[in-house]
Amino acid sequence: MRMEQNFNRRHSPNRRETRVEAMMDIDGDLVPVIIVDISYTGMKISVPEDIAVGTPVSISVLDVTIPAIVHWSRLRFAGVHLLQRMDSNTLRTLEKAHDALADYR
Repeated sequence: MRMEQNFNRRHSPNRRETRVEAMMDIDGDLVPVIIVDISYTGMKISVPEDIAVGTPVSISVLDVTIPAIVHWSRLRFAGVHLLQRMDSNTLRTLEKAHDALADYR
């Protein structure tokens, strides 16, 4: 079976939308970011400026520090690949963080 050429490799059915403020450490500099979507192995973040691909970073959110590497960066957004798979409790908490009614659903 052959795949169509317009197949989007970045699409992940496990990607979850959110909107959570976090801090990103880039070589000791702390930068505020907003997590836009998340999955077990990566996240899309809104950043104040583009970051070089391959840059090691760590994202601090919910008293957890998550090591990652910048996979892509453009137009004030970046995609980071997590060096460790995110645990399901943290993922669910981040997913529900932007939804004030999440606890009642």
